[in-house]
Amino acid sequence: MNTPQVHVAGSVYSRILWFYGIYTLLSNAAFLIGYYWLPEGFMRGRTAGAQVVGEAQTFLGQLGLTLLFNLGVAAVTGIVMNLIQVKGISLGYMYPLVLGVFSGLIAGTNSFAASDITQYNARDGMALALSIGNLEMLGYLFVTASTVRYGVYQYRSLWQWAPTKVKNLRDVRLAKPEIICLVIGILLIIFAACRETLMAFNML
Repeated sequence: MNTPQVHVAGSVYSRILWFYGIYTLLSNAAFLIGYYWLPEGFMRGRTAGAQVVGEAQTFLGQLGLTLLFNLGVAAVTGIVMNLIQVKGISLGYMYPLVLGVFSGLIAGTNSFAASDITQYNARDGMALALSIGNLEMLGYLFVTASTVRYGVYQYRSLWQWAPTKVKNLRDVRLAKPEIICLVIGILLIIFAACRETLMAFNML
């Protein structure tokens, strides 16, 4: 029985555009659902990591925790999901869906751990959203889209418990555009974390 081959759809740039389009659509829809139908703060108890970050008392402490969470947890999650493929399709393709719904619900219900968006007018709030949350999520999408080739374990269906290992992680070779996008994604996450920390300490 032949093992399904790793399927990499399009170039890394087209994957990023698709990811961002799907993420934006779901995020906007989830925002409206959260704003109109869910109580304010509904997601706050479901963001334990963000609450830990928000409790840091110093600028460097909060920045370090933010980077630990954003790079060490959120970004790595996209990479880990790319290790698993079902019928040649990376599980990482699901990540933009999860990010879109989650980020939209948090914003729509004002469930941020370290800030209250009701204190900002529409213009200032939009600027902060685009220069912090949007850049952060875009960084996650860059990282995820550029590591699709990491597919190591293949499942023939969602119900198969025993995967087939098709290659070793050390054998993965990313193309030059994928490496560039991976670096850009990491830099976007770092930049967004810096601005997020500045906002939390009222330094913006």
